[in-house]
Amino acid sequence: MARIKVVVPVATSMWNKPAVAEMEKYKDADTQIDVVNISKGPESIECTYDEAWAELFTVLECEKAEKEGYDGVIIYCFGDPGLRAAKEKLNIPVVGINEPAVHMAAMLGNKFSIITVGPSHVTILGLLVDKVKLYDLEARCSSIRSLEIAVLDLEKDKDKEERRLFEEAKKAIEEDGADTIVLGCGSMLGVEERVKKELKVPVVLPGVAGLKMCEALVAMKLSQSKRFFGAPPEKKRIA
Repeated sequence: MARIKVVVPVATSMWNKPAVAEMEKYKDADTQIDVVNISKGPESIECTYDEAWAELFTVLECEKAEKEGYDGVIIYCFGDPGLRAAKEKLNIPVVGINEPAVHMAAMLGNKFSIITVGPSHVTILGLLVDKVKLYDLEARCSSIRSLEIAVLDLEKDKDKEERRLFEEAKKAIEEDGADTIVLGCGSMLGVEERVKKELKVPVVLPGVAGLKMCEALVAMKLSQSKRFFGAPPEKKRIA
């Protein structure tokens, strides 16, 4: 049995139950999933500034998960805040939801587009551009588009969210040349079926991609390489 802790890196519990409910649909029968959010930090992540606020508290929660005996950790945010730092500190596998989602998308087609949330005039697109570069998939990413709906407003009007996703996905395919769509937020839940059915393209759900990657790593007894993600040196750190 795999025990996986899901860390939602925002200072609100509003996404805890929806995230678990989605993962329960796809998890292996013997996988146990527990979810927590951070107690300090931003209530949503829509820019690099938000990411900076979330990272320390996220990494500390990941460290706690390893001490509690979990087999793996998932950082449940498409910005993957604190992921590389957590990979350095932890010995158990730790995954985000962006990195596995975009790599999966690159395996499913030639060009993928990310449809994300939050106002694009802030810096959400810049944040995700940086992540695509970090994961060395610039050549495979045809575009990054936004629904122009704030993360905290996603649950207020699911019909609008579904409609806007379809509109942006259609543009990504017809104008940008995408053949695969990646949902660019773990909180975009239950809105992908119209895109899959009418546009006939794969839609990668990032939370599910992160879950299946974490389960696979646990089952294969694999974790991040300490030849690259070396353990941080011992020193005083004051929080």
